[in-house]
Amino acid sequence: MKTIKSLLLLLAAQILVSAQEAPPKPTTSRCHGCVRRVAKRVPSIAPAPASSASADFFVGEARVDVTKDQTVVRLAMAQHGSVLIELPANDGPRYIIPGDPEMATVDQKALERNKRAIVVRPGTQFVPPLRNLKARTPSATVTAQMRSGLVVTFLFYPVEDLAQNVHRCVLNYNRDEVVARRRAAGLPVNLDGTGERGEMTTQSAAPISISVEDTKEEENRTSAETPVASSTSGPSPNLSVPSPATTRLSSIDKTVDTKDTTSYASSAQTALQEAMKQPKRFKNWTKPTHGLALSILRPSINGERFNVVLVAVKNKTSDSVKLTPDIPDLSIEMLDDRGKPLNIESIKKLHTEASDTSGLIPKGGIVYYAVAYASPVLSVHQQVRVSVGQTSAADEPASIVLVKSEK
Repeated sequence: MKTIKSLLLLLAAQILVSAQEAPPKPTTSRCHGCVRRVAKRVPSIAPAPASSASADFFVGEARVDVTKDQTVVRLAMAQHGSVLIELPANDGPRYIIPGDPEMATVDQKALERNKRAIVVRPGTQFVPPLRNLKARTPSATVTAQMRSGLVVTFLFYPVEDLAQNVHRCVLNYNRDEVVARRRAAGLPVNLDGTGERGEMTTQSAAPISISVEDTKEEENRTSAETPVASSTSGPSPNLSVPSPATTRLSSIDKTVDTKDTTSYASSAQTALQEAMKQPKRFKNWTKPTHGLALSILRPSINGERFNVVLVAVKNKTSDSVKLTPDIPDLSIEMLDDRGKPLNIESIKKLHTEASDTSGLIPKGGIVYYAVAYASPVLSVHQQVRVSVGQTSAADEPASIVLVKSEK
C-alpha cells in the first residue's frame, strides 16, 4: 500500500512540473514561394540646426576696429528694425552719402540731436530674399566721411529675423592715427576746418549728401562774414550775405557762369539724342567691374567754359542692376610718379541728361548719360575720371579715364 502511495505522489509531482514549463512554439508550414518580410529599423533623424547667420556680415551687435582709411562694414538689418552706428567721442560724420531712399534712409533728426551717431532705417523696398536662396547680397549702402577724413561705407544685408538685426554698431579707431595716415598720403584731413587743408571740403557739396554742420558754428561763421555797413552811408538795399557754401568755392566753380544753365541743358540734351541715334559709336569698352562696363564719347563743345561727356553704361550680369543715385561721378585725380592716386577732388556737374531715369538696367541693357561740366585746368600729374556704381557694390564703382594731362 505504501508503494502505491509513493507512485501516486511521484506522478502528481511530475504532472505539476510539466505544467509549469513554457508551451512549445507552434509549427508553421513552410512556403517555398513566400518572401520573408524583415522589418527595417528606421534611423532617427535629428532635427536640422537653425541656420546661422552668414559670416559675411555682422548680426546682433557689431564692434569694428577700423585700421584702414577706407573701410567697408557689412551689417544685417531687418525690415522693421534700425541700426545705430556709434562713433568715437572726438570724431563725427562730416558728410553722409545715402543710397537709394527706397532701400535705406538716414534719420536726419536723430543726427541733429547726436552728431556722434548715425541712425539708419530700412526703406519700403528693403525686404529679405527668398528662403531657398543661400547667397546673400547687400541691398542698401550708406557712405560716411568723418571730420578726421576717414571714409566708411556701410553695406546692409536684409534679414528676416529681427533678432539678427544689428541694433548697435560701434566703430573703434584712433583719430590721430587716421589723420597721420591721410596726411602722409596727401589726403585732406580735419574736414571741420580745425586743421590744415580744411578748405578742400567743397568737393563733397553734392546735393545727394547730408552735410552735418553745427548750427552754432554756422551762425557764428555767417555773422563774421557779414559786411557791416557804415552808419553814415546807411544800409544798402542790394547788400547780400554770402553763405558758407559760396565762400568756399573752388577755382573750378568760380569760372562757371550760373546764367548759362539753359546752354548747359541744351548742349547735354542734343549730345544725348545724337549718341542714342548712333550707339555703335561707343567703342573701347572697359572690362566689367561687378558687371558694369563703360564707354565714353566727347562731343565738340565750347571747351573754354564747359564741356560735355557722353557715358554709356552696359549691364553684363545675368540679372538687373540698380545704379547708385546722382551718377556718373566726375573727379580729378592727383597721381604720383607710379600712377597711383594721391588726392581726389570732385568736379561740379552743371547738368545731367539720362536715357533712363529709373536707375535700373536690365540684363544686357545699356543706359546713356550726357554730363555738362566745368572745364578743369589740369596740372602735369592730374587726370579726370568718370565713375558709375551700383547699389550692390557701391564701394567699387566702374570707372574710365576721361582726360589725361600731357606730360
